[in-house]
Amino acid sequence: MKRLKLNLLVLILVTLLLVGAAGKISWREALALASGARYEFIAAAVGITIARFLLWSLKWLLLIRPLAKGVRFSRIFVILLAGLFVSTSTPGANVGGEPLRAYYLAKEARIKKSAAMATVMMDKAGNYTAFFIFSLASIFLLWLFLEIPPALKFLGEVLLFIIALAALSSTYLRRSEAAQAKVLRFVYHLPPLEMLRRRFSSYAAFESFVSSRFELFLRTLRELSTQRRALVANLLLSFAIWLTSYIKTYLVFLALGVNASLLLVTAVKTVAILVGMASFLPGGMGATEATMVALFAGAGIEGSVALAGILLSRAIYYFFALGLGYACLLCLRLH
Repeated sequence: MKRLKLNLLVLILVTLLLVGAAGKISWREALALASGARYEFIAAAVGITIARFLLWSLKWLLLIRPLAKGVRFSRIFVILLAGLFVSTSTPGANVGGEPLRAYYLAKEARIKKSAAMATVMMDKAGNYTAFFIFSLASIFLLWLFLEIPPALKFLGEVLLFIIALAALSSTYLRRSEAAQAKVLRFVYHLPPLEMLRRRFSSYAAFESFVSSRFELFLRTLRELSTQRRALVANLLLSFAIWLTSYIKTYLVFLALGVNASLLLVTAVKTVAILVGMASFLPGGMGATEATMVALFAGAGIEGSVALAGILLSRAIYYFFALGLGYACLLCLRLH
């Protein structure tokens, strides 16, 4: 019920953003602008998107190497895109594909799923650390220099509150074994997990199983944490991966003849992704785009031009995340 209320709140806010921007947007004009974009810049945007996923695969491979050295780069690339497809097509903050990545990595590298999940979480941690730094800088810049719609300001304040609450909750859970036990018991008794419960004779058996796997997960994390070079590379490559995403959108606007600053594109896209993460919609679809249109309008970019740039930028991303990602998932299932 709480999740439903939160979804409805975000949906209302997204609708307000769309309605507020609709009066300034001509969809026909936006589509005409998109179809007339300069091909050389679009080709460059596609090229840098390919570079993004290659860098991401390399980053994950560097984290895997201490545990399994025989894993091929091409297989990591396929598993990564398959996981991205699941993350993009399921509600929430792009987290649905992580178990799938861990499952196929465990089969490919012949390691425990808990150890495989540890590498996925280390990879995710690097991405989130870089994105968190970009987010703080972006929110600060936008709040200072843009005329932001009241609905979006309210949503931003809600996001900051959620981030602070999540940080406090995770700190409390790490320090309190009693809180961890309550969470585990709550998860065990969730109605959708009836089939999972049948695999265990009792809650004690379930708790023992989870504890042993979690201990392996933590042990692997500690082992990976000692690999200083891999950690530094993880963080640096995470920043590079996010930069390629921002540069891609910047190139798309250049293709439309709009020389928006890379700093503005970075700030707008970062905050829009934050809103999409909080929307619980698959891949943040709708929420991310509406937020970007509203913010670019606040920066003085015409609504139709902003929409054309966003449509092209998202189309490139979805081609890889949904199109190529689905093909990779099929490939994994076939083999």
